[in-house]
Amino acid sequence: MTTAARIPKADHRNNTARRVCLSDLSETTSSRFDSAIFEPLVLPAALSPTRESHADTRLQSALAAVQTVADQLHAQRDQWLDQCQHETVRLGVAIAERLLRRTLAVQPEAVLDLIRSALDWSVGADRLRVRLHPADADLVESAAQPLEAAREIEFLPDDSLTRGDCVVETPSGQTDARLEVILQRITDELLAE
Repeated sequence: MTTAARIPKADHRNNTARRVCLSDLSETTSSRFDSAIFEPLVLPAALSPTRESHADTRLQSALAAVQTVADQLHAQRDQWLDQCQHETVRLGVAIAERLLRRTLAVQPEAVLDLIRSALDWSVGADRLRVRLHPADADLVESAAQPLEAAREIEFLPDDSLTRGDCVVETPSGQTDARLEVILQRITDELLAE
């Protein structure tokens, strides 16, 4: 015996047969399947042209709204990804700067590598003036191994520079190798991709 709480049954009080009432299935099996109780189910073969047109219009409107929301979500996602990339690069560069400055505080001789790099950027000039933080200038002068013997280099202390900063002046121009400038160039190159 099949049991269910309720089934739809036509309401005989309504001549249009549009209303449906739910009847209790606690009746016996033989009374439930009496054909006189049930009306035949008739489904329309197709929607009327007016209803079909209205359904198509509503569907197209809904699809357009979904597409608009999807486009907005994609744009928002792209914006978030760009923002995350910028913040990640800036955070990485800030961490690198802190590590570099801490290394210079613990190992001041590491500034010699930074100065060598700045001198490499000034290729072709025989006479150079290199401005450095006063403590770095003293360190360079007392270094056991000279930075470069092939060129005439004058090291000048400059109180406006911080430890690790270096500005190389040549007759044809200047190379700004201050740490903040170098790190900004790195940031710009990473974000330009």
